[in-house]
Amino acid sequence: MKNTTPYARFPGEVIAAPPCKMFNANMYGFFLQGDYDRIQAYLDQTVNLAAPGTDTFKALTSYCMLTFTDIEKITAVTEPYASQGWFQETDVIIWIPVAQMRGTSIIHIFWYPGFICVNNVYALVNGRETWGFNKYLCQCDMPAIGGSPDFFNITVDAFKAFSPDTQLLPTELFQVASKGAVQEKPLSGIKDLVQAGFHVLKDQPNGLHLDWRLLLQLIEGLLHPQVDQLLFKQFPDGEDKNAVYQQVLHSPSVVQKVHSIKLYTHAFEFVLNKVDMFPLDTMFGIQVGSQQPLLSFNVLFDFNQDAAFVVAP
Repeated sequence: MKNTTPYARFPGEVIAAPPCKMFNANMYGFFLQGDYDRIQAYLDQTVNLAAPGTDTFKALTSYCMLTFTDIEKITAVTEPYASQGWFQETDVIIWIPVAQMRGTSIIHIFWYPGFICVNNVYALVNGRETWGFNKYLCQCDMPAIGGSPDFFNITVDAFKAFSPDTQLLPTELFQVASKGAVQEKPLSGIKDLVQAGFHVLKDQPNGLHLDWRLLLQLIEGLLHPQVDQLLFKQFPDGEDKNAVYQQVLHSPSVVQKVHSIKLYTHAFEFVLNKVDMFPLDTMFGIQVGSQQPLLSFNVLFDFNQDAAFVVAP
């Protein structure tokens, strides 16, 4: 049942109503090897707790997509928020491709941001409070628009090793570095990037769990490009024992314009450090240490982030 209790806004509060517009989102992506069972366990510990009706959410692959995105300008669409100003946001996300299942049938395909960090508190508060993004603050390095994709990293305030004597300090969680000379291949559109992804991932062990329903949905999405995001929104009670709110939500990122797409054909190295506060090895099966990502790419685009709605049966 929909909650119709009006939202009480504090004077001067920093919550802006959706949707919002994103301009010049400069996204770099890398596919990382994880572990299918650990990814599924992560889904069972989060979205499957509040799965709608008889539906469940199933991981589609043992790979996760890591993205670094610098969004040059974000502004609200509705007033009075549209006239209040704009902000820049950099986000670092680990995405899980997920199927909404009804029995043995795939109902819908989503991208679930299982890990997300941002560089400013306005993006963090609005993302968590309204949409349900599980955001944390970070500092990160990444190329500017038109720059060379040489180095990426993310630093978070964290307890590196849990112990009574550990202080919360800035800690590098992971980095990505280009190995050798940059080699890039311009693509004509999102369709080419999706096709390249299929060719790479289908040949990997436990790479993709595909059937005709998934293929149909992806093809349809090429005609009206958008990223269907799955969100797990919840708030704890004052004792952190029970959820006073817990729902699975859906919010599409609707692509308005693609400025450029590049596929990188040279190698990158991803290095994950052991940080107890962010155990990505336990969460997604991404091993501590180094690996070579698959399907490295860059997309420069504009998109709208629509409001979030409860996923219905």
